[in-house]
Amino acid sequence: MENNDQLNKNQKEDVGKLRHLIKDQIKKEKKEYKKLISEEIDSKKKKELKKEAKNLFKFGKLPEEKIDPGYVIELKDVQKYYFMSKNNYEHILKGINLKIRPGEVVIILGMSGSGKTTLLNIISGLTNFNEGSVRVLDRDLFYLNENKKTKFRADHIAFVFQSYNLIQSLTVSENIKIGENLRPKIKEKIDVNEILNSLDLLEQKHKYPFQLSGGQQQRVSIGRALAKNPTILFADEPTGALDEEKGKEAIRMILNINKIFKTTLIIVTHNPNFATVGDHIIRIKNGEIIEDYYNQNKVSVNDIKWT
Repeated sequence: MENNDQLNKNQKEDVGKLRHLIKDQIKKEKKEYKKLISEEIDSKKKKELKKEAKNLFKFGKLPEEKIDPGYVIELKDVQKYYFMSKNNYEHILKGINLKIRPGEVVIILGMSGSGKTTLLNIISGLTNFNEGSVRVLDRDLFYLNENKKTKFRADHIAFVFQSYNLIQSLTVSENIKIGENLRPKIKEKIDVNEILNSLDLLEQKHKYPFQLSGGQQQRVSIGRALAKNPTILFADEPTGALDEEKGKEAIRMILNINKIFKTTLIIVTHNPNFATVGDHIIRIKNGEIIEDYYNQNKVSVNDIKWT
């Protein structure tokens, strides 16, 4: 008990230190921009620098010339470590470099403790990183505070987890509409019946969660995430609580989202056989990417070997 309390205390100290370092770095960069602006003679360039600084420090928005439009996600030399004691750090991610194209089905593979979930959390802005850079769409996550990251996720990202987290007193259709209510105004509305149809849930739309199988409940959670019309959908071990039949059904429905709505999918799993259905395969071990390749021989979900 004492060891756990000490670990939690150290982790809180680590979060505090990391936030302090981030603030110091941003403060330093603001001073550099201020100097550049004050030294700029050309009024047009001065105005552009002011706009660039405002976009970066207020919204985390990068200048167009620093964004490769061929990728929605780009990580460079990302490091993540946790403070365990005064002179002891646990290195979770070690120099991660990766690029993800829009509309890809990305499978991130790794055993428990490999760092795959931490990687997902960093890409989605749920966890801060210690070193490197993380760009998602046109935003550099380093410059976003927690409130701005929350807003960014609300506008562009959705999640599917092992647990369904459905509201038991609401029907299938009503649960999915919760996601629709979270959709930002700038995003096009996806008809709930279209979502239900894509997930083979039209006949269950008036049923309650307790009247559904585990596989059907997972599909409702997928539909709720999709109703936000996210640019990127993250799925963390989406079949972890399902048997082979229902697990394949869930994967089939998630892939169907990509096919119909062109949503970028990032699926995190320990099952190496899932690599056979993805476009882009990333294998992580001991906090490092050991494989990063494109799958030239995709198979159908029915042909996945279940282990």
